[in-house]
Amino acid sequence: MKWLDKTHGLHFELVRHFLLRTFDSEMFSTANRSGGWVRVAISALSMVIPAGMLLTDPPYYHEAIDPTPANLRAVAIADQLAVLTLVFSITGIVALLAWQSLFPTRRDYLALAGLPVRSRDIFTARFTTVVVLAGALVLAMLPGFRPPHQYTVHVLGGPPAGIKALAHIASSGLGCLFVFFGIVALQGLMLNLLPARWFTRLSTWVQGVLMAVFFFGGLLSWAVVNWKQNMIARLPEFAAFVPPIWFGGLHETIVGNRDPFFAAMTTRAAAATAGAILLAVVTYALAYTRYQALLLQAQDVVSRRRAPSWRWLRPLAGAGEAGARREAILEFLAQTLARSRTHRLIILGYFGAAVGLMLNSALVVGVGTRFAGGWPSLLHFICIYWPLEFSVIILAGFRHAFSLPADLPANWLFRLTESHGRAAWMSALERFMIACVIVPIHLVMLPIAASVLGLPVAVRMTVLELLVSLTMFEALFYSWQQLPFTCSYVPGKRTLVEVLGIWFAVLTIFVPFVAKIIASMSEWNELFFIFAIVFAMIWLWARRLRLEGWGEARLMFEDLSDTVPHLGTHEMSYHWLRHLDKPEQDGDLPVS
Repeated sequence: MKWLDKTHGLHFELVRHFLLRTFDSEMFSTANRSGGWVRVAISALSMVIPAGMLLTDPPYYHEAIDPTPANLRAVAIADQLAVLTLVFSITGIVALLAWQSLFPTRRDYLALAGLPVRSRDIFTARFTTVVVLAGALVLAMLPGFRPPHQYTVHVLGGPPAGIKALAHIASSGLGCLFVFFGIVALQGLMLNLLPARWFTRLSTWVQGVLMAVFFFGGLLSWAVVNWKQNMIARLPEFAAFVPPIWFGGLHETIVGNRDPFFAAMTTRAAAATAGAILLAVVTYALAYTRYQALLLQAQDVVSRRRAPSWRWLRPLAGAGEAGARREAILEFLAQTLARSRTHRLIILGYFGAAVGLMLNSALVVGVGTRFAGGWPSLLHFICIYWPLEFSVIILAGFRHAFSLPADLPANWLFRLTESHGRAAWMSALERFMIACVIVPIHLVMLPIAASVLGLPVAVRMTVLELLVSLTMFEALFYSWQQLPFTCSYVPGKRTLVEVLGIWFAVLTIFVPFVAKIIASMSEWNELFFIFAIVFAMIWLWARRLRLEGWGEARLMFEDLSDTVPHLGTHEMSYHWLRHLDKPEQDGDLPVS
């Protein structure tokens, strides 16, 4: 028997239990709850390994500069700040994904109630799990993200390689610890200071906002790498309170830069890291002393909340027996999104990613500073590109949220009545997405477009964008054969490389191309009517294709996919074994 298969004491077993379920949530089906996120980890590993190799010697192609020592030193500092920003963003996103596992919960106590386990054991094991997770995350970030400063290593010389490695380890490692334990401390403060009802409500919004911040930071790192000497010289003016600058200062101090600003940033980085860890420990200790009031004696928040009224959804349902079925499904969708923290977090995560991407696009292009028109040019850029890109991301977010089960064992109710209301159910989903997701996005952008482009052009542009968004809905839900929140979910059907490749193609090629066409065609009435007819015909054709299967085929309630992510090399490595899977033909000799 292997050592890990044996029992090694109460604390070890609790830590192992919590570690294996760090990222477990309602995102995974019950049958795959213990290993679903492992598939995602394998898929992420297939991308991180080659990405880490590239980032060991990143192909930074800076704009041409005068190769003076000051300019080259500024390039080296910008490289380090870009890498730190990216590393901190990844650390923050991982910590937010593990938000529900950073502190003991009421579910932990209920699950372990029948075992001889004390509250002190649960808190100690949970905090040990947090420390182990933080250490593993730091170790995972160190090897791949090491900027070699290809423009400065051979020209300026600099300190020995050992000092550079120490500077990288210290700045990246302590920075990751600051971000991770800062999120732990934030959750601890909210848990100890807020009532249970407010903590449940605000934690989801805090996660969504922080997800947007970290996603924006990760994208911003690709702009930081091109900072010039004048921008580096202005860091004390606008970036003295930005964490990557603190730890960038620590890096510069270790490699021998005696700038007083970097020395001050080094002190700030050390104080911030120590403060975050100390605050996390203190909030853990306070939570332990108050665990009965915080966890055990807290009443069910959902049961105390007054049920909101969803009467405004009734006009979407229509009349008759089919209308009653649609109304029931519309209220089911609205109530599930209102009550389920996991599904709200998924949608807020996509919303935050969309906001971060939109802000980064404006910043990278330099709309606010380089365009001669100033703010009008910035708003013109927003009106052209943002509605379609935002619509694509939010539609994908709702589709992802709909695929996650809310209470999987309770789907028997829909299974029993599926044959009577299947068509009405799917019709309710379509009406919900159009009325509550697609149309509001474009209505919000219409006043901004009208103030910048004029009302006639804004209306024409909005109509064309609305038709494209409807077509994208048809494409995303073409193969959808399940009622939202009622089917089990198996993640990792595609590798992360494939997913990111699709998103890259859609957001950087397809959407900008279509948005530019729409902006040009909206300037002329004749061309607008021609393209409006073409877009409407494409949408109606795509809708007809989708409706051919909606309401006719049986709905899915169990995702039985057994796809295993791989690196794409299995076909080359095991091509000679394919004949073993083929059935024997007449006259073939059996394989011995």
